[in-house]
Amino acid sequence: MILIGICGQPAGGKSAVAAILQRMGAVWINADRIAHDVLANSAVIDQLVMRFGPAILRPDGKIDRPTLGRIVFGDDETAKAALRYLESVVHPETRDRMKTEIANAIDKDASVIVLDVPLLFESQWDVWCDEVWFIDTPRQTVVRAAKQRGWSVEMLDKRISNQFGIGEKRRLATRIIDNHGSLYQLEATIGAWWQRVVGSSDEPAQVCLTSSGRLAAEERLARLMATADPSGQHCRDRLVDRR
Repeated sequence: MILIGICGQPAGGKSAVAAILQRMGAVWINADRIAHDVLANSAVIDQLVMRFGPAILRPDGKIDRPTLGRIVFGDDETAKAALRYLESVVHPETRDRMKTEIANAIDKDASVIVLDVPLLFESQWDVWCDEVWFIDTPRQTVVRAAKQRGWSVEMLDKRISNQFGIGEKRRLATRIIDNHGSLYQLEATIGAWWQRVVGSSDEPAQVCLTSSGRLAAEERLARLMATADPSGQHCRDRLVDRR
């Protein structure tokens, strides 16, 4: 089993890379999807409304994520405190669900698991990974993708400022994925890696773990579940120290 962590800029193509790997047969663990599911939980909604008020709700009673984003993404201390509170509510459940999905993937003998986590280093998910891929995407492409999500450049930059620096992510990664070309070129780059490491990219991976490999994967999962910092506080402290 190979566990790959994906990192890069917000709106920088991480999910596009994860989706390509999924089409080739990998199991995609999408932290954003899981966090969105957590945000739909009525108990979580109640906690957030108590902290931020009913203005964060849509007419249907669900969280208005753009409104919430404007509250928690900023450089002032109020925004930083709001972000810390949001993370304290959402991250523990998100982390538990991700662990469950990883365990399920191991149980099904997945050959490749992809962790698509916006705060890969900050939340210490990188310690789970055999490889960490940095998606190297030009600024103009990131800005265009951000605008398609409804983000202004200012909103994009606020999100970037709440993460490890781009240079630091690049330095910590074990593999740089060039995303300066077309989607076809990106698929070719990833396909070449898959062919070399996993096997044929013409059909989903059918590689099964040997009994010893499966045991090693399960032991690693158990060890990481026991030792990984569930709050990410250690990495948060490291991030604050860098500023």
